[in-house]
Amino acid sequence: MIRSYAITLVATSARLVVPICILLYIAMQGFHLPAGGREQMVADILEINIWIGLLINLIVVEWFLLRPRKDKGPLR
Repeated sequence: MIRSYAITLVATSARLVVPICILLYIAMQGFHLPAGGREQMVADILEINIWIGLLINLIVVEWFLLRPRKDKGPLR
């Protein structure tokens, strides 16, 4: 159930990651736009931001589920 919730929130987390993706993309391009201009940059970022958001969500959920608990009793 928690993993389903994480996958549902991919669109939200992907939108939060976009500014970081833009900064990284520009820095890796040497602060120059690609040959296709701004449209090409946006297309490249939109191809990867969903995957980054999904990866972040799943890593956080798996950490939450697999972390050692102090009490070994059932979850309430």
